[in-house]
Amino acid sequence: MKKFSIALLVVLCLSFNMTMVTSIAETKSFKEGFYKVTDLNFSPDNIYTIQNVSATDRVYVLIFDENQTVIQSVRLRPLSSKYNLLPLEYEYRIVIVGDGDVIIS
Repeated sequence: MKKFSIALLVVLCLSFNMTMVTSIAETKSFKEGFYKVTDLNFSPDNIYTIQNVSATDRVYVLIFDENQTVIQSVRLRPLSSKYNLLPLEYEYRIVIVGDGDVIIS
């Protein structure tokens, strides 16, 4: 009986460890360029944040709608804090100017 209870305890401990899932927000790093929201697989329902993770370079980010009208513009200093982006629609385009690395999460 003692062996059975120890074996059962071990199996239970192992099964609880296998079912634990760590959830981490997906971050995408971008360099200078033109990006379509459809190509980046962003969901229009989510609110995204943007951050410059470069230690030395500044970045300027522009978001255009389908009529090439600027919806939002953000200038990010090196190692900037996170800024909220407006809700991104599928037709929007994101333009990143500068040598820094931008993370959108």
